[in-house]
Amino acid sequence: MTTSSPRILVVMSSDDQLPLQNGQTHATGFYLNEFGVPAQRLVQEGYELIIATPRGNRPPLDTGSDVKDYFKDEAEHQQIKAFVEERLSGEIVTLADAAARLDDFAAVFLPGGHAPMIELMRNPDLGRVLAHFHERALPTALICHAPVALLAAQSGAAAFQQALESGGSPQAQDFLYRGYQATVFSTPEEQDAEGGFEAPMLYYPEAALSAAGMQVTNGAKWTSNVVRDRELITGQNPMSDEEFVTVFLAALQESPARDADRVGA
Repeated sequence: MTTSSPRILVVMSSDDQLPLQNGQTHATGFYLNEFGVPAQRLVQEGYELIIATPRGNRPPLDTGSDVKDYFKDEAEHQQIKAFVEERLSGEIVTLADAAARLDDFAAVFLPGGHAPMIELMRNPDLGRVLAHFHERALPTALICHAPVALLAAQSGAAAFQQALESGGSPQAQDFLYRGYQATVFSTPEEQDAEGGFEAPMLYYPEAALSAAGMQVTNGAKWTSNVVRDRELITGQNPMSDEEFVTVFLAALQESPARDADRVGA
């Protein structure tokens, strides 16, 4: 029997400036509810969260998400905010260190916000993380913009991102999730959000995943939508947080995840 709680690796961005057209940038980070709501449920169900960023720094918060609009009410907003503050005040490891001990984890979770579009989608350590969970059919859960980070699971990830950002035609190479069904922050949602940016975006996540060969299935904008295909669980937008973690928890209860939980017993 295991003597400790099963662990989930939470991967978040180190960066907070999203490149835009005309050399502009937009301040970003993780979305409070997209991390906090699933994370709290996971902890309540007995899972231990290990947070990793590429530089081992505290992940920046997108301040635009620190509002009650993304929660049931102000009380939930403040409660989740306090929970997140407590979690992020603890140890945060480098993604390279986490990638060196992946057998410790039952699953991987990436919260959204625009930040994964900065460096995670080309990060080779994340590519190794994704390959590990893919090969073992262990839950791989990403919400909102975070599914863009799946593009790290290919050779030539940096060149793919560069082609996207320059307006070229990227060619995915050995992409692990080619043919998978997924959802991601939709183009209509992105166009709504982009209206408050300093300049147009360099590319849209929906187009990026489609270009790599994923089958993107998005629902109506600003409504909950979750897609599961094999080990991959994706949520479309901030409104998907509760449905997303419910599907994630169901996947964790299946036999491959239970077997992984016994590691280190």
